Amino acid sequence: MRVETKLTFIQKENIGAEGRNSDVFIAEDIQLGTDIVVKTIKKKDLDRLRISDYFAESKILYASQHPNIVELNYSCENDDYIFLSMPLYKKGSINSLINKRFLSVREIITYSLEFLSGLHFVHSRGLLHFDIKPTNILISDSNTALLTDFGLAKYTDVNGFATPDQLYPPHMAPERFSVDKFDIFFDIYHCGLTLYRMCNGNEEFINQRDVATTDDIENGTFPNRNKFLPHIPKSLQNVIKKALSVNPVDRYNTVLEMLNDLSKIDKNLDWLYTQDNQTRTFVWKINEDKTVKYITVSEMKGKWSIAGKQYSKSSNKTSKITKWDSDGYKSLEEAFKKAAKLIYDYENTKK
Repeated sequence: MRVETKLTFIQKENIGAEGRNSDVFIAEDIQLGTDIVVKTIKKKDLDRLRISDYFAESKILYASQHPNIVELNYSCENDDYIFLSMPLYKKGSINSLINKRFLSVREIITYSLEFLSGLHFVHSRGLLHFDIKPTNILISDSNTALLTDFGLAKYTDVNGFATPDQLYPPHMAPERFSVDKFDIFFDIYHCGLTLYRMCNGNEEFINQRDVATTDDIENGTFPNRNKFLPHIPKSLQNVIKKALSVNPVDRYNTVLEMLNDLSKIDKNLDWLYTQDNQTRTFVWKINEDKTVKYITVSEMKGKWSIAGKQYSKSSNKTSKITKWDSDGYKSLEEAFKKAAKLIYDYENTKK
């Protein structure tokens, strides 16, 4: 017996989406008595993409239940739209977080291990996500990273390949311009781009992307694999560079391999980085048991200098770390290289 019911929610706030055929908003669910997130998908756009099953995404999401994948409350439809109801996570996404501040290495690794665990599960089910990016990694109320948005996901064929209906232009893998079928290496490249943005911030990524060409993507000059903030350890840089290899076979063979390398990183975990572009001041801070130490890079009269200081928690006094002080750097890049060495040397003295 077929039973048709009515579901009612009140749209409250549009929270946007980077999707091409969908929108996302916060709604009050009358039946559940709580706020939810609702993703709306236009049926006519699905028809245009030749997707015959209107509920394809909801079926994939329901079949991919995992602690690091956003759960689906329910899915429903009217004449014009498909609606996907999901929990509301007030912390937002990784994208909203890195738009506000820079992450510590510990945060980058923790969030990455979590969303990659979800992706590993997805791959084990024979699915490719095709849309890994900071906007599609949500942060739960318990501060756990959750993979979401399976609107482009596809099941692979017997050879491990799939063709998405469309792709997200800013996250194009080099092979996108030469083939139309992709495998697990495509998702791994997206993971590398996502980690790159988590390490360097969205502003740096967007500035590079705005001037990048197809050739830059294909030859590996976008994004700049040699440009990382000073507190990002070489071990983490190497994971990202491997995931971003131009030749797919040089990338990680599985997400599990990438997870294993990330889990071994134990350097520079707790340095916090802030910058003030107006005053041209860049600061690294590490909060330890007895002291808080700072490395500050600043500009004066076209030259860059580095100053070190520490705050004593017992005496409430601040003093200089004169061995960290230096000046006369001709560029910010030169000063950043010195800051990276200071952080590296300090981390190695603690072992």
